[in-house]
Amino acid sequence: MSVRPALLASSLALALLLGACSGLPTAPDDTAAGAEPVCRTLADGLDEAVLAARVGDAQQARVAGARWLRADRFDASFATEPLAGEALHVWLERLRSADADARRVEVANLPPEVREALAATLATRVLPSTHRGVAGRADRDPVGHPKSDSGTDLPTHAIAAAVAHCGRAQTASLALDADRLARIRSAVRVPDDYVDWQRALGLYPLASLAFGAGVRREEAEMRAAFARQAGRVAEGATVFAPPYPGAPVPAAVAAADDASRRARGGFARDALGVPMLDATQRAALLAAHAPVYALAGSGRDDRFGRVLRDEREGTRIDTDRPTVYGRIAYTRWEGAVRVQLVYTAWFPRRAPAGPLDLLAGHLDGVLLRLTLDADGRIAMIDSIHACGCWHLFVPVGERRTLPAPVPGEEWAFVPARLGEVPVGARVRVRLAARTHAVEGIDTVEAAAHADARYGLDDDDALRTLPRAAGGTRSLFDPRGRVPGTERAERWLFWPMGIADAGSMRQWGRHATAFVGRRHFDDADLLERRFERGAPARADE
Repeated sequence: MSVRPALLASSLALALLLGACSGLPTAPDDTAAGAEPVCRTLADGLDEAVLAARVGDAQQARVAGARWLRADRFDASFATEPLAGEALHVWLERLRSADADARRVEVANLPPEVREALAATLATRVLPSTHRGVAGRADRDPVGHPKSDSGTDLPTHAIAAAVAHCGRAQTASLALDADRLARIRSAVRVPDDYVDWQRALGLYPLASLAFGAGVRREEAEMRAAFARQAGRVAEGATVFAPPYPGAPVPAAVAAADDASRRARGGFARDALGVPMLDATQRAALLAAHAPVYALAGSGRDDRFGRVLRDEREGTRIDTDRPTVYGRIAYTRWEGAVRVQLVYTAWFPRRAPAGPLDLLAGHLDGVLLRLTLDADGRIAMIDSIHACGCWHLFVPVGERRTLPAPVPGEEWAFVPARLGEVPVGARVRVRLAARTHAVEGIDTVEAAAHADARYGLDDDDALRTLPRAAGGTRSLFDPRGRVPGTERAERWLFWPMGIADAGSMRQWGRHATAFVGRRHFDDADLLERRFERGAPARADE
């Protein structure tokens, strides 16, 4: 049986099962006993269709035992804390909203006929009974995730309304069942992106010694490149600036006369301490701090652009439309939740240096992350490539590096430091030709000369890219990797435990250390590595 008939069959089976029900009650009157059978059927139908179509989204991890909850590493960091009352409600809502977000992406990427079959019964039986209690609230997401039912077509709206209903029914029942909540809290975790059997089979304790020596040599070369390029742009480099030259956002994220908000870091915060940023504030922050790129090289492979699906269902980069993809993230540092601004530039490929270049291949991405302090100023800069490789940190102000708990592991490579990012300035990142390696990070006046300007797009748009044949498809596969970006290095580096080392990866799926364990989105990444105070050495 081909995939498409199988999808239709599972969808029709779901419709028949749902047809036996008179409809879901509105959310305020919902009980676990009344909702679970219908919601279980809905979840089974969605999951089977998504699995068959291979459109699963890996940005957040599913929670075992809770079909309508998912978590990223930041949200999972609250699982062991004694949450109660409003804090517990907000946390569960974040998990529910994460699942609704993932299902929005998965449903959007289903073949249209499958989506319509799934929604046919929902639209006539489920949606009418949930519209007053669910659909009217689903367009107001209090935790900042993308709207789960913002689609205008009826099938998407019907499925999203049912998903929102079932998710809210589950969180409501969990809040009233202490024993089950305790079990679910223990299950809220994001598995790391290391493969233990690879490390065991590859004799990791011995192999890591050789790899560690290679890492140290590479870091020495990167540090030397930073020193050579300090304060200048390579001759012939092309400078790309963000779309709006403007100044940083001071009061756009908080009322200037609101002393209580200023005391908490300039942002209104929820019961978990997470800044509550609306769409306007999020866009303003990303635009205000968008970096300047100085690109060496003159070929198309050294120009970033817009990510597109091509006619052969592959991906290509339209360098005629320079684009940087931005997202808001959060971390826990210095006793508070900090806002992080993440910018990704995608290049057509990393061109080979020769016939035996193990690192060359289709597509290359560079991520730059700016972590803001309590005053909304930049306190830390770090960067990786989209494979998770070459993780480096540039602390801003007086912050020293804490020692690694295990000697020799990749901990915190600091090739440079910045005293501050002046008001009215932007971070400038200098990238090498061909490798797109970061060779320098400094600051430049916002009104400084630029050869061209790039557009700023939502990073989540990469999860639903328009297809040439119609519909949408994610840039990433269900494992969170970009198909077709495999590197030959994976055959050499597999003992380090990173599956498909060198492949481009989705947000939340970046393992960033060959020696040791480290993820780009670890909620305690900075907390474990940096503290306030002058560094012991300028080049530590």
